[in-house]
Order: sequence, then structure tokens, then C-alpha cells
Amino acid sequence: MGWLSSIALVSLSLISFLSEGYATTETWGFLLLTPLTLALALAPVNTEGSDAEGSPDGYWDEEDISEGTGVELDEVGFDSPIL
Repeated sequence: MGWLSSIALVSLSLISFLSEGYATTETWGFLLLTPLTLALALAPVNTEGSDAEGSPDGYWDEEDISEGTGVELDEVGFDSPIL
């Protein structure tokens, strides 16, 4: 999809340049959009869905169950914010 879009934008730019005889705003617009489509073409595709390794989905669902010392912030010298 990305490669096809890149080729289409470059082709449209060339057609616009050849039909007008000089570089128009439309020609530059097509050329400036080409890196975006190249980035889409070169981006890795994840076909495994949401179960991919390294996915942070389960990270936010789990609560922090760390056994703390139970010390309040006020007790260690931090002040409460006043709004």
C-alpha cells in the first residue's frame, strides 16, 4: 500500500511537471507527501495482533501491589500542595 502510494505521488508529480513545463505548487505538494508514504511502506507490520511480545497492554491493567513501608509523604518532610 505504501509503495503504491509513493509511486503514485511521484508519477503525479512528474505528470504535473511535464504538463505545465515548470514546477508548480501542486508538483511540490506531491513531492513533499512522498516521504510520508515511504515511511508507511518501510514501517514494520505486526501481524500477530495485540498479543505481540513487548506490548504494553497488560502493563496498565495491573495494579501496583508493592508492599511499601506505609510512610505518608507528610511524615518524611514533603508538604501538601495548597491550591
